[in-house]
Amino acid sequence: MIPPTGRRNLCCVGALVVPERRQDELLNGYDELRKKWSGYPEEVKGSALDEDKVALVIDLLVQNQCLFFTCATEMSLNSPAFMKEYQEKQAKCITENISDSCHPQLREQVFRLRGVFEQMPGQLFIQTVLLTDLIKKVIDQTAIQFAMKDPSEIGAFRWAIDGKDEQKTTYEAAWELMAAGLIQGRCIDYPSIAVAEGDYSFFQKNFSVPDNKWPAHLPKPRTRNPSEQGMIWNLKKVLYESMMFATSSDCGGLQLADIITNAFRRALMGRLQRPAYDRMGELMRKLNGSPIELYFFNSENDKERATFDEYNKPVAVIASRAPLVGM
Repeated sequence: MIPPTGRRNLCCVGALVVPERRQDELLNGYDELRKKWSGYPEEVKGSALDEDKVALVIDLLVQNQCLFFTCATEMSLNSPAFMKEYQEKQAKCITENISDSCHPQLREQVFRLRGVFEQMPGQLFIQTVLLTDLIKKVIDQTAIQFAMKDPSEIGAFRWAIDGKDEQKTTYEAAWELMAAGLIQGRCIDYPSIAVAEGDYSFFQKNFSVPDNKWPAHLPKPRTRNPSEQGMIWNLKKVLYESMMFATSSDCGGLQLADIITNAFRRALMGRLQRPAYDRMGELMRKLNGSPIELYFFNSENDKERATFDEYNKPVAVIASRAPLVGM
């Protein structure tokens, strides 16, 4: 279904995963590219790069064994009424376990947090939903990828999130506070996967729960093998031991993340020709289907009709180059 206006508005969030042992080489290579791009400012914006430069950046990322993840939605296909209802329901969930018996200060803090999510602009709320799922996707798939290819890399996670300003906004602070709980909820509904052949020793050493015991106050995960004891890890340590909101002007890694995410959006919207993004799929990984997730915030009946065929070709090109996770 294409809206009567025919206007597309692809909203996407992206994450670039850089192996720590390749970070210096990657950033040095990026500096070399920028020196050749005469007239460009210190901070390079993905939207300003021509197709040849985009292709060079993608080549550099592939050479340095980086990974790219994205979650996206076509806003013109989402029902505003359904999105508003979804936002209100999610905000109410924040306080559903807060009773009159809770400490007054705790009640005040939690209801204030709920108010932030209720008042958040609609598109910004959708971005927080996509960001939450994106981070879970990064954790799930990088754990498999590096357990198979380079186990020491999952001994630490260092997150840099592109902030809107030098100081965290109210919305960024609220999401950061809620992130672990939101991702934990996703993990209960969709538990992470580990592969028997993988080496998780570095991950377990730094992030596993000492007694590997599931907390009694949480619902049991919807695992496909409930009789088997899985690996239980400390999500707060994975997220918060090293998380910062930074400005892209001060961080070459965030500039590269902006370039590849912008290139993905331009490719799907037909604003980037295939030679420029032909190798993008090599940065992505397949797990249970396509590496590209397009979300729709509609009723079930509307989801069945929500299609945008113009995205099919670039999605197929990108997916065709994506290996299975762990390869």
